[in-house]
Order: sequence, then C-alpha cells, then structure tokens
Amino acid sequence: MEYFDLSPYDYLGFPLPMRAVGWLGRRYGVQGAGGAPMTGAELERLRAASRRLGSVTLGWHDCDFCGASEGNGEYRYYLPGGEIYAAPMMILHYVEEHGYRPPVELRDGLRAAGQPRWDWRAERLCAVLLDQSEDPDFRCQAAVDLANWNDPRALDALRRAAHDEDLVDVAGDEIGRSLAAFVDRGLARDLLAEDLHVMVRYGIDDASSRWRPRASHLAADRLRSV
Repeated sequence: MEYFDLSPYDYLGFPLPMRAVGWLGRRYGVQGAGGAPMTGAELERLRAASRRLGSVTLGWHDCDFCGASEGNGEYRYYLPGGEIYAAPMMILHYVEEHGYRPPVELRDGLRAAGQPRWDWRAERLCAVLLDQSEDPDFRCQAAVDLANWNDPRALDALRRAAHDEDLVDVAGDEIGRSLAAFVDRGLARDLLAEDLHVMVRYGIDDASSRWRPRASHLAADRLRSV
C-alpha cells in the first residue's frame, strides 16, 4: 500500500478521519528525501510517539527499496490541533535507512505535542469502545488509541470494556495493554486487584515487559497472587 504524504487515509476502516504519512513505495519513491535529513531531536520525538501499534493484520510487508525489513500494523499520531496521522510500522526504517523525511506538519506537531487534551477524538473513541453494536474491529482500535489520553475518562472506559465479555474475547489483550499505560502513569494502582479476564491480564503483563523490563516481574507476581 502506498500513499502520497498527507492524503486521506482509507487503507483500513477506522472510526476517525486520518491523514497518511510514510506509506512509501515505488510509485512516489522516498518522499521528502531531497531536503535536509531529520535532526536527532526530530527522530527521537518520532521514536517516542511510535510506541503502540494498531491495525495489526495477518500479513507482512517487505520494504520496496531494500527488502531487508518488514512491517505489520501502523502507528497513529494524535496532535494538539485535532489532526491524526497514520503511518506504517516501517516509518522508522524509512527514516533511518532510506532518508525519508516526514512532512513538516507531522514534525512540527510532534514538537508541540504532549499528552493530547480531551476532545472530540477521545469522545468518539469512548463512544465506539462502549457501543456493543459497533464494528468489533473499530472497538479494538478505540481500545488501542484511548491510551493516548492521560485522562480518567479514558481509564474508566477501558475498565468498563475490560468487563465486556464479548469484546475481551477478541480484544482483551489490547484492552490490557492500554490499561497498562495507566498503571505505568500511576493512575490505576488498584487495577491489578480487579477480577480481570485472562487476556486482559496477559495484555497488561505483555505491555509491562516491553515498557519496564525490571517492573514486569513485579507485575507478573502481583497478577499471579490475585
């Protein structure tokens, strides 16, 4: 799949409108490569924002330029002005190995961004997550992306979703990974004492092992003791 940077994203269904960045291929080549390379600070901001993959599929995509890297899933960047950008997993490979330079709109947005403020995007994701009539894949993606908000309303929605038996059967691990972000921020210290589905617990422990290797053993011990 290839997009011209900043074109509307329509590769997979998603409950919010997004723009595409970093979907490179032979047709358009390595976009932005003619300008100055990204600075070290810009690359570190992109790395920090590229932590959680969504829309992971069954197949893998090989790099069209070298074939030495493959990716699956996408990163989604929520910027302060209400914009959302979707990039393939391989965006960092394209930057580091092929000189790709993301558009200035994304680079400037990441420079200004911290945790996004509660807004229409968060409200929409909460509504999708808790609506049992919604598309299950949309609900799963909402569970992934609500972790972008450091807000008790997002935590409350995820906790409620963790007890939705139909949803946890298909997305329990993703709900757990998002809940782990709130545990890591110190906003859900009592979470591990709750009666949680085994897949939600798996997601919490998996995220803890990725983000805080030393703390993951403590989290696992606490889970086993419940």
